Amino acid sequence: MKIGFSFGRCIRDIVNGDVSIDDVAFLITATNIKDLDHLDNVISVYMTEPGYLLGLDHDSCKEVAHLLWSSNRVLQPRAQGMHRHAQPENSVWVDMFPTQLSENQSVKTAWDNYRFMLHMTENIDSEALETFR
Repeated sequence: MKIGFSFGRCIRDIVNGDVSIDDVAFLITATNIKDLDHLDNVISVYMTEPGYLLGLDHDSCKEVAHLLWSSNRVLQPRAQGMHRHAQPENSVWVDMFPTQLSENQSVKTAWDNYRFMLHMTENIDSEALETFR
């Protein structure tokens, strides 16, 4: 599962097939979209922007945007008067957990160790953890 940090660039990656919409948990965007009409206007503007949706099929971009919107996967901190935490320019996606496990044995071992530690710490009483800190 993935979290996205750019409305336009995430739609781009989904339309291009680089990310499956089924792998998207939600997007945290800098947008402040009010309704579907406003959403359509944002898509139209992004269609003219290099690095966003320029050169992509308008209907496909609009379909992806509508699906994300209607499934409540577009979180907009600005709509609640908050500022989104700034992400590095090239930070579009982050994996909540690996969606494709590597064939590299070191990566597999690290992932197995992480899952083991996660399992162990989730089964410890939180008050007991505080005594170790």
